[in-house]
Amino acid sequence: MNPNDYVGRPVIDLLAELKDVLPLVEYTKVECDEFLKLPECGVYFQAGNEGVVVAYRVYYQAVGEFHPAAAETKKACFGIETVEDAIAFFGQPVRNIPSIRIPGVAPTSPGYQFLTDGRVVAVHYDANTRLVTYVHVKEAS
Repeated sequence: MNPNDYVGRPVIDLLAELKDVLPLVEYTKVECDEFLKLPECGVYFQAGNEGVVVAYRVYYQAVGEFHPAAAETKKACFGIETVEDAIAFFGQPVRNIPSIRIPGVAPTSPGYQFLTDGRVVAVHYDANTRLVTYVHVKEAS
């Protein structure tokens, strides 16, 4: 799966297409945002208030309900393995994303934000191993 192929498509069309092909597809709407989760594929898509996919996340490692994405999906989503690979690929980050600690919940992964080809790319990583945990890609507004 190449998540870039789904950006710009109506999320409802994507739901109709994938629900018969994949074993688990979850759709949720929170205020103006719509989410299409494919946990067994290690991917989710996000649509804005127009109902069109504007962002996606690819999990490189298992996190919560999400399995790691397939190798070809990771490759389509930059194919990086470590945070150092991300910096070598994208150049210097535009901002640091700190880990957030909330009582009773595991801390979030730290990350770096990059701007490339009209997109905002957030690369989150495991602080101990420096392996990429997930990559979030969103069209720059």
